Amino acid sequence: MTPEPEARKIEEAEFHDKLRGLYETDPERYGYFTSNKKFYSVVRASDDFYYGWLRENATGKRILDFGCGSGHSSIESAKFAKHVTGIDISPEAVRLAQEHAEAAGVADKTTFVVMDAEALTFEPGSFDVVSVRGVLHHMDLGAALGQIRKVLTASGKAIFLEALANNPIIHAYRRRTPHLRTAWETEHILRFEDSVRMRKFFEHVDVRSFHLAVLAAVPLRSTPLFEPARKALDAVDSAILRVPGLRSQGWMACFLLSEPIQA
Repeated sequence: MTPEPEARKIEEAEFHDKLRGLYETDPERYGYFTSNKKFYSVVRASDDFYYGWLRENATGKRILDFGCGSGHSSIESAKFAKHVTGIDISPEAVRLAQEHAEAAGVADKTTFVVMDAEALTFEPGSFDVVSVRGVLHHMDLGAALGQIRKVLTASGKAIFLEALANNPIIHAYRRRTPHLRTAWETEHILRFEDSVRMRKFFEHVDVRSFHLAVLAAVPLRSTPLFEPARKALDAVDSAILRVPGLRSQGWMACFLLSEPIQA
């Protein structure tokens, strides 16, 4: 049974607040609930693409960091944006984001607000760019897309860096590790075909997928062989994840959206 919206949002916030608390109080349990972190050792290609796109499209502009978490992406974006507003449903996340922004010296270029991403209170056209990083699978996608479209200017753009559910082996791992995420998350990981749904809200949607062959480098992450292996396998992925039949099989994808369709 699908949980009611408010119950689902509370569950999501509580789950991730629990993780933040364990990080500071119980490293061993935190490690258990975040044992998939090892795979993030190979995400350099998608990170570089994501921030490269933002520098190209959001320098000197107003960014909404949609589901900002502890503020890492907001802080990175504040280095080149005019201003970054980060929203999150978790008060603890917003508190940490404010602290991190102050420590990084970008507090004057950032604002963090506790807000439901499916019910934004900003005026229409408040932002030039919306950036979303690993957040949409926590939400009702249609509701989130409607809110993102609403707060963008007529020439606004958006970038979503999200995991994909298309690869059966990767998704089977998610189903075998239920302690790593809520049930809602597991069942709402985006699919490559969700780009079709996005075209109901934006005239142009492009998808760039990442991280398939490079996952073989994860066991080498603590060895001198890791960097050479990662670079070589990233090159392999750059080629094979452009092939039509394989594009959907990457672990992650960047969805690039522009020209919001007026409601």
